[in-house]
Amino acid sequence: MDSRFHTLQRCLENICKVIRKANDVLCGISNPSVCSEVLLSAQGKSYISGVVEVYKVSKRVEGGMRTLGFTNEALQRSVKDIELLWNNLQAFLTFSPTVLQTLPTEACLNGLVDVPQPDLRYECCGVCQSQVSMETEVASDKDILSYNECRYHTSCANFWLNCVDLNLPFTPAQKQG
Repeated sequence: MDSRFHTLQRCLENICKVIRKANDVLCGISNPSVCSEVLLSAQGKSYISGVVEVYKVSKRVEGGMRTLGFTNEALQRSVKDIELLWNNLQAFLTFSPTVLQTLPTEACLNGLVDVPQPDLRYECCGVCQSQVSMETEVASDKDILSYNECRYHTSCANFWLNCVDLNLPFTPAQKQG
C-alpha cells in the first residue's frame, strides 16, 4: 500500500503543478480579448486540450483512491487544491466560449471516478490505481497499455512519463472480479 500511496501523492502533486502553471499563464494575460485570441489559436487549443487530459487523470486518481479506500488528509487536500485550480482555470476559459464548450461534461468527468463493476474482471492502473478492464470488449487497445506486467490507462502513463518520472511506476497486477 505504501508504494501506491506514494504513486498517487506524486501524481496529484504534479497534476497540481500543471494546472497551476496553466492558471499562471492565463492570469498573465491582462486583456480578455488577447486571452480569447490565445485560447482560440491552434497552440492554445492544443495546450488546453493537454491540460484537460491532465485533469482527467486527476479524476481517475480520485477513483483509485476510492478503490483503495484511501482517505488520507494529504491526498484529499491535493484533490481539493486541484479542484480549486480547475475552477479558476474554467473562469479564464469563459473568455472563449468555443473552447469552454469543448470541455468534458461534469457527468463525463464523474464517470472517470470508476466504481468497480461486479460483472467485469479488472486490474488497477499502475498510475491512478483505478480500474482497467481486462475484458476485450470493454477495453480498446488505444486506451490501455501493458508494460512490465502492469496495465495503465494510456493518458495516465503519458502524464507520468512526461510530468512525473521517466519510469512508469510498477504496481503488481491486482486482479479483481
